[in-house]
Amino acid sequence: MLYLNLCSRLTIEPQTGRKVVLDRISSAEISKTVEVLGDKATVVIPKRYGDGKDELTSYISTGDKVRLELGYNGDLKIEFEGYIREIESGFPMKLHLDDETFLMRSNSFVKSWKTVKLKEVLEYIAPGYEIDCHDAELGKFQIDNQSTLTVLRALKERYGFYSAIRGKKLVCKFKYEIVEAKQVHVYNFSRNVKKSSLKYKRKEDKKIRIRAVGYNRDGKKITETVGNKEHAVTVKTMSFTNKTAKELRELALAEYKRVCFDGFEGSVTGFGVPLTNAGDTLKIVSPREPEREGQYLIESVTVRYGNAYYERINRLSYRV
Repeated sequence: MLYLNLCSRLTIEPQTGRKVVLDRISSAEISKTVEVLGDKATVVIPKRYGDGKDELTSYISTGDKVRLELGYNGDLKIEFEGYIREIESGFPMKLHLDDETFLMRSNSFVKSWKTVKLKEVLEYIAPGYEIDCHDAELGKFQIDNQSTLTVLRALKERYGFYSAIRGKKLVCKFKYEIVEAKQVHVYNFSRNVKKSSLKYKRKEDKKIRIRAVGYNRDGKKITETVGNKEHAVTVKTMSFTNKTAKELRELALAEYKRVCFDGFEGSVTGFGVPLTNAGDTLKIVSPREPEREGQYLIESVTVRYGNAYYERINRLSYRV
């Protein structure tokens, strides 16, 4: 990868005026994760624009649409699309970007239901989006001057529903469903791995306990717990609605099997390509230790770009 030439392009579409196209940026860092809805990016660019006499702040403002492309040898790939959230107008200039969730931060809703289904809530707070969710009954639910993003975070904390935006579709399901059917990438330790902090652990060495909590329509709360019974353990709580004790236990056992396995933990850093993303699957190939090869969910990706580097730091989650 050392012989490849780095290239970049930042396109800004002002709310008024012509497009601003920068054929080179100084650096960028992009954060993507399945744990939190909303990708973020920070881009460092020159403050001067055009013939060098005008400041770029004369042409752009917060709320403008942006597209960041990165690549090698002129082969640019879209790494981030979204909006300018903040402009730091120092030397050089720094732009803070949000993805589509930028539009979900500034709105506000007020509504209360004695009983409501998940889909009805999502249709209310995200008009214009196609909704893909469970037919779940939430019971009593109230929105008090809250943004779309705040409500989606509340659904995750209270009921265990994770959200993802895919074009104009809003998906709101359990975590393991959100990340299904994604692209598979290959990292070979003898070819395209820059560095690694991965550690191989056996499932019997992992101290994990899963607690499944169910909230029923009658207000009754049911809890089922599986996993390590020691005092000093990592406890993961999952919330559900209208589940029997048997169903909760089955869900807890399934999650325990997902997170407690023989395999790698930690992060592995590759080059700019392949374009790994949070929610994708990473296949680890190790010629020296083939017995430790496997496929893992990529929980988060940090993309770093600069004058002499273009890399992706992939943090792995459970084995798939």
